[in-house]
Amino acid sequence: MADNYQVSNTPEELDAIPYPDEAFNTWGAAAVGVDPLAASFTSVPYQPVRPHVPFYRFFAYPDILDLRKAGYEVDRFIPLFDQLENVRYREALALSSMLHHPNPMTPWNPRRAKELELEVRSQLHEHGVGEIPTFLRRFLGKAFPSDTISYLTVDLINVFFWAAMAELADDLAWRNPNLSWKAEYLRFPVRTLS
Repeated sequence: MADNYQVSNTPEELDAIPYPDEAFNTWGAAAVGVDPLAASFTSVPYQPVRPHVPFYRFFAYPDILDLRKAGYEVDRFIPLFDQLENVRYREALALSSMLHHPNPMTPWNPRRAKELELEVRSQLHEHGVGEIPTFLRRFLGKAFPSDTISYLTVDLINVFFWAAMAELADDLAWRNPNLSWKAEYLRFPVRTLS
């Protein structure tokens, strides 16, 4: 038993040593085509292809109920959440540079986006749905566990939060026509990804 942990083992020999933690060996394994959430709790031995479980499958149910009580379903924001999950590293770097080093030649400025966010929030409060941005910020924060937080992930959360605010502004644009152009301005960084 002790010879399994010698320093002189080759990489192939090290790969053959099972991890001592059973939870590590059995977490998240499932056959292709099985629901990823159900698969993440099975005790099937590790397989080379693990299914991906989207972060929005782990929201707290009371938060979902509060969002529903305010008149929105999580399903409304799932395309945006999926887009956040599919952001590549180079795209995250480009979005971060848009926030920290704005180009005067582009028609978008992060300071102006923050101002428009506050204007949209005031409209949401005026129409009785002012708590929704808090829920959306909390939901987006779950996309990155605490050990993966970096300046890039914070920038991604901010950019996608503005895009979610744009969705809310679109819903109220029939009451206040100025919200339609504010929504387009807020979602500009996310549109640069596609």
